[in-house]
Amino acid sequence: MATVFSSTTGVIGQLPTNKQANDSSAKDSYFDLAGILDAMSGMVFLLDRWGVIQLANSLALKLCNGENPVGKNVMELDCGWQDASACQRDILYVVRSGLAKRGSVENIFVEGQMRCYCVDIAPASKHAHSPVGVFLTLTDITHQEDSLRALRDSESRHRAFIASSADAIWAYELVPPVDISLPVNQQVDLIMRRALLTECNEKMARIYGVSDITSVVGRPIYLNGSMSNKEDIRRFVLNNYRVEDHEFTRIDKFGELGYMLSSATGVIENGKLMRAWGSTRDVTDQRRYLDRMRYLANHDTLTSLPNRNLLYKELERVLSNRSQNQKVALLLVDLDRFKEINDTLGHQAGDKVLKQLGPRLEVELGDTPGMVARLGGDEFAILLSNIRNRQHAVVTAHRFADAIAERFDLDTFSTELQSSIGVVICPDQAEDVSTLMRYADVAMYHAKNNMKAVSIYDAEYDPNSAKRLTVTGALGRAIREEQLVLFYQPKVDLKTHRVYGFEALIRWIHPELGFIPPSDFVPMVELSSWIYPMTLWVLEQTIKQCAMWRDAGLDLTLAMNLSPRNLADDRIVNDLEVLLKKYNVRGGMLEMEITESMLMSDPNRASRILERINKLGVRLSIDDFGTGYSSLAYLKRLPVKTLKIDGSFIMNMLESEQDEIIVKSTIHLAHNLGLDVVAEGVETLEVYDRLNSLECDSVQGYYIAKPMPIESVGAWLADYQS
Repeated sequence: MATVFSSTTGVIGQLPTNKQANDSSAKDSYFDLAGILDAMSGMVFLLDRWGVIQLANSLALKLCNGENPVGKNVMELDCGWQDASACQRDILYVVRSGLAKRGSVENIFVEGQMRCYCVDIAPASKHAHSPVGVFLTLTDITHQEDSLRALRDSESRHRAFIASSADAIWAYELVPPVDISLPVNQQVDLIMRRALLTECNEKMARIYGVSDITSVVGRPIYLNGSMSNKEDIRRFVLNNYRVEDHEFTRIDKFGELGYMLSSATGVIENGKLMRAWGSTRDVTDQRRYLDRMRYLANHDTLTSLPNRNLLYKELERVLSNRSQNQKVALLLVDLDRFKEINDTLGHQAGDKVLKQLGPRLEVELGDTPGMVARLGGDEFAILLSNIRNRQHAVVTAHRFADAIAERFDLDTFSTELQSSIGVVICPDQAEDVSTLMRYADVAMYHAKNNMKAVSIYDAEYDPNSAKRLTVTGALGRAIREEQLVLFYQPKVDLKTHRVYGFEALIRWIHPELGFIPPSDFVPMVELSSWIYPMTLWVLEQTIKQCAMWRDAGLDLTLAMNLSPRNLADDRIVNDLEVLLKKYNVRGGMLEMEITESMLMSDPNRASRILERINKLGVRLSIDDFGTGYSSLAYLKRLPVKTLKIDGSFIMNMLESEQDEIIVKSTIHLAHNLGLDVVAEGVETLEVYDRLNSLECDSVQGYYIAKPMPIESVGAWLADYQS
């Protein structure tokens, strides 16, 4: 009987010869070998030098469908072997050469399933070069192959995602890593020196201005073109090695300024920053588009002068930064007989006059601190940010009147115009934007009615001054004695054309003066200590009405306005929560409207208050959108659900291409930010239909209904829905 050896471990057993098949000791050795093979984790066959199976372990019987394989070669096995002939050739090769063949992979049907096996063929011999047979071992590697295939697929998808991403995807490796326990400044310096670009996609290469990724891989981070690189890295470190939607500027290889939006995450291992993964998007086109939209929202398209919105912002800025001894003048200019030019020569001639007048006024302003703005039609405003005294303002106004009186050339025709200019001084006569504008208007009409070129404001010219004093003195009593009432204006969903809610608008019914419009008392209340009691009264009445509608089975929301001072008062959130519980009203029935100027006066405090209000379920909306300076990136971070487009853009959108562009772009922008859009000031069916075609979400205005007392709401609602 020949002794059987494995190729690596020595004696395994003995392969019985025919002569010794009945010998008892041989049989014992034979059964010892069978026991060893059964204990192995794979399928094992013992074949003689002619490739005939002499022995198989119990696992190998699965391959043979339970049939005894002894006496057969691998090609005779009925086991779904995909290439049995190749395996048979390998067996004979091992017998002839005495060299093992390992690691080939074979797919075999076992018990009705395709399984993957690693095939090892090793000589069984007493001497290295005289094999008497072979061991054929099949190890099931299906799980490993599936895992490897899944890993390859995942890596392929990962690389495909990176390659096809619209954003630049990148990774910076820290060589060597940076210890995150070091002081922040030291970490920033080390990251600047050690961070190398190790991986990126083609989009990143294009940002660098090259077409080949290999041209940028290996670049240090300080060569990425950012104009604020060190501060960007400091923000990354201070923000726990993360940065999200951070905008920065960079200069490309052609010297062009670009705007980038980047997010990044650091990988920390054992207290060291190893690498940073991130994405960068080139938002230059979007930024320029938004800058253009902001320009259109704040400038007159005909004259390119600042418009009313920008004038108000600049006036607010100047007043808030005014020193104690600084005097500011506001001039309101109206062109006399300008309508005659339009009626006689046509609107094109009138437009040519206005186009010539804008630069003429700016030249006259010269280096004087201030602004020239067109308010609309033939009205202009001139802000003088720093004047010496009252006489200085009057003399300057006469200079502007003289400049306007110069000849205007209209192709083959020329004409002259006169003007009426009203002047008001801050702080001598007023200290807020609203009052300054009103007083300048009063002075301008006095100049026009008295055929004067310039008139400075005097209380004797103001027919409303006595009434204003009476109103101011009665404000406290009005709040205490509940002379205030709420009127309700409906809002309509443009998709369903159904009323889904109302806006609560405050009104004052004075026992002696009668109806007082909000514009005559709300600005004064906001400057007084009565603002919070009035807000609290409105808040309770609004929530109470929500509860009454709910109990009546009406699914309606109700919106109210917040004052800028409310966002600086922590009491508003606590009282809101108490009132919601008192009337058992869920927050989603209530909506609070805030203006852009409110947000930007103290963004951090406003954000904290709004987050607390949002947690109560109350919806938040931006009122009069388009008239403020709010940052879009800042708005995106606020819990705001709705933008309300200011009525000044809506009312003239069918006649003004500029206004329609602003409305259309605002709707598109809001939807991209996941916000709903409400259009205010809808007064005609044509505007209603146009907003519907622009996919505006809902509308509000006199075309739907004027604000009405609560007693009229039920009947109006029933009539509208019918």
